[in-house]
Amino acid sequence: MINHTLLTRYTSLGGSNIEPMLPIGVLVTAFVLAVTATAFFTIKNKGTILEKIFKIVRLSVIYGLVLIIGLRPVTIETNYEFSAKNLDVLFVVDGTISMWAQDYEGYKPRIEGVRADVKYIIDELAGSSFGLVTFDDTAHVLSPYTQDMKYIKDTIDVMMMPDSYYALGSSLSVPYKDMEALLQSSNRKDNRKTVVFFLSDGEVTNSIDTVSYEALQQYVDSGAVLGYGSENGGKMKEGYDYLYDPNTGTDAISRIDEENLKKIAKDLDVQYINVNGGNTALAGLIEVIKQQSTTIVEQGDGAERYVDTYYYYAAVLAIMLLLEGIIFVRKTW
Repeated sequence: MINHTLLTRYTSLGGSNIEPMLPIGVLVTAFVLAVTATAFFTIKNKGTILEKIFKIVRLSVIYGLVLIIGLRPVTIETNYEFSAKNLDVLFVVDGTISMWAQDYEGYKPRIEGVRADVKYIIDELAGSSFGLVTFDDTAHVLSPYTQDMKYIKDTIDVMMMPDSYYALGSSLSVPYKDMEALLQSSNRKDNRKTVVFFLSDGEVTNSIDTVSYEALQQYVDSGAVLGYGSENGGKMKEGYDYLYDPNTGTDAISRIDEENLKKIAKDLDVQYINVNGGNTALAGLIEVIKQQSTTIVEQGDGAERYVDTYYYYAAVLAIMLLLEGIIFVRKTW
């Protein structure tokens, strides 16, 4: 899915075609009937032969323009240029149960903060290519790099809390391999900068040690690890009830682990930012990334794109209708 968000300039035409708004037979029949009826009633009315011919010709041209617009002429373009930012932005989003703990900005689920921040970054870096990896018990590449911003936003919006019955505990090592593959993919492109945003609460609930992300540092130009959650922690609601902790006999509490998050940030050589109270602190980093990015021109080829041309005929139609109105008004005076 590609949506080139900046100015696009097409460089060659592959041909022309029509995309009728109604069946062609209906459009042609309506045209013939309109011309025939106009000729019949015009000839029956009073007036000179020259006036009658002039009126039939004028109205026939109007009907013809309506017919052409109804046929919807288009040009088929297969070779084009588009401009975009030279950024590949990779989101790595923690989707474990703890991300639904209710302590973001006081009482909201942490995942709401994640959604808001991802959308904010996408809007600020519009024109970049965006990739999305989420992880719980396993990692999921929900999107390789794409310029379809709406798809990334919609995918984040529909993230669901994992079923606690099947949860196997959380580990920050899970997305490593998919991150590596996508970062290497970006690194192989010419004139690209790779930005990573790792969004998590840092909580680890199994015995697996977090893998070092230092080997991925070579592929990362900028970004941040964004932390969610509070020291006091928050409860996680599943259905109508809060999750139960059998070890304490009370509702389960999830707390942010900033040490784990800072370790990942250090490994990747990016900033760690606690955004649990909002993303104000993120704005400065985004501005730096925008200043360091450039706009590049790339080539697209092969995919047919239809560009409407009927509006040319609509402009002529508007002039003809205006002329017809002037003639009518002059006759009534």
